Amino acid sequence: MTIEAFLARLYTDAALRRAFLDCSVETALAAGLAPLDAAALERIDRDGLALAAESFARKRESHLRR
Repeated sequence: MTIEAFLARLYTDAALRRAFLDCSVETALAAGLAPLDAAALERIDRDGLALAAESFARKRESHLRR
């Protein structure tokens, strides 16, 4: 899996996001990321991740209501 694909799932999958926040490197490795990519994601802005995920969820809900 590419880092981009993993991030897309991370923003849209609440269960994956919770697992990642608990054990970031292990979750990324289990998803198939390369060790260097998994280590880089350990430093992700966790508040920014939560805000982006909430924003994407609101946008999806808005599109579904149309």
